[in-house]
Amino acid sequence: MPAAVTPSQDAAGYGKVLQQAPGGTSGGDMKLDRHPLTHIRRHHNWSMDDLARLLRDQARRLGLRSGIDRNRIWLWESERAVPGQESQTLLAAVLDVPLAYIGRHPWPTWLPAAFEQPAAFSPSGSRAAIREVQITRMDRRSFLVFSSSALVDVAADWARIEPRHLSQALDGRRVDPDLLSWLEQRSGELRAHANGPHHHQISGLVDAHLATTIDLLDHSRYTTAAGRRLHTVAAGLAHCAGWLRFDADRHAGAQRHWQAAVHAAHQADDRDLAAVALSDLAYQAAWLARPADAVRILEHARSRTRAPAVRSLLDLRRARACAVLRDRHAAGLALASSEAELDRMTPQSTPPAVSWMSQSDIDADAGRCWLDLGDPARADAAISTGLRDLDPSRSRTKAVFLTYRAESSLRDRDAAAAADGARAAFDAALDTGAARCIDLVSALIRRLDGRTERPLAELRDYARERLAG
Repeated sequence: MPAAVTPSQDAAGYGKVLQQAPGGTSGGDMKLDRHPLTHIRRHHNWSMDDLARLLRDQARRLGLRSGIDRNRIWLWESERAVPGQESQTLLAAVLDVPLAYIGRHPWPTWLPAAFEQPAAFSPSGSRAAIREVQITRMDRRSFLVFSSSALVDVAADWARIEPRHLSQALDGRRVDPDLLSWLEQRSGELRAHANGPHHHQISGLVDAHLATTIDLLDHSRYTTAAGRRLHTVAAGLAHCAGWLRFDADRHAGAQRHWQAAVHAAHQADDRDLAAVALSDLAYQAAWLARPADAVRILEHARSRTRAPAVRSLLDLRRARACAVLRDRHAAGLALASSEAELDRMTPQSTPPAVSWMSQSDIDADAGRCWLDLGDPARADAAISTGLRDLDPSRSRTKAVFLTYRAESSLRDRDAAAAADGARAAFDAALDTGAARCIDLVSALIRRLDGRTERPLAELRDYARERLAG
């Protein structure tokens, strides 16, 4: 899987122009609900302007004057400001929340859309985290289920807590060895297919096999060795299911499944798989414009790894996050470490979850680092090298890397190359059907609105035609 540190944009495609908030960051009209207030607005189909108007109306009914506007809402949802007591009182009235309740709970926990608490790293906590992914949800939202601090706490807890012995006295029939072997083989096949062009059709099968494995963990008897094997299967399937949801911009589901993967791998004492799942949570944090969270999670995740390939991946993702934070020195050190660890990689020591890791990933993501650090020419050369050597079967990764290269051309003020690159990236993204890939290149094309160069104007027309078709 590629590492990308770019805010996810609206999945509706190029035809919907996002309103831009101050500083060039998309406001609360993005599909992703990163804040409880964003989720509430979307649930009621309110724009930021709608909510601001409702709050001003409420103020007038109370004989107050309020200057709340769209920009103020954006500041609250982007966590750049905390509403004052009067504004929170107005919000409570609009949302029908008792004033006594907001007095007992700090902002934003009193809002009727709160973050969940991660499960503890104990046998019962891990069982709860794994069972959580079996719960059927309407999931009409992409609201993240864990706060930044909670995500970092998950990584910190895992880094210091050793797995306890599994219970051998669960009710039910003993797990059949042949069934367990079949599940192991089948889960490996499903994970391999999930990385291919038919990932949409595979998603239901992955969920079904994960549900069966969780049922066996909950209702069957098994030895300690069999329990570790079952938890390993559950971890691999939950990890895969998390990626399928992440590709579809279903961020809450991705978080739940990756947390389940960490817990299942922890119970199996598979430190590398747990670290990879934690790094996926960091990857998501970085993708959603929270690179500082990603750095902290990755520090904890790396502390207990065993395989060089896993450390190479974690170092590469750390480099990307550091580049977004404009820390050139830290990004350079992380890139160098990623390459050194990749040189130590052997087939025997490489877990299946990172078997895709290659020099092409380092090259292309290093290019993205140079792009974030203001060196588009160096970025273009590195990304082109990564694309040249990339495994052709990794279509989603290719779409992301092509988008990187188009952006490097744009920053290098080469309109023709940027248009050609963005067109190739757009075609590749549409072919994958992965919402996050389509969103990434669509966001780049939206940034070209107002540019009058002929190649860029033709690109915008081409994108509209492809989406309309």
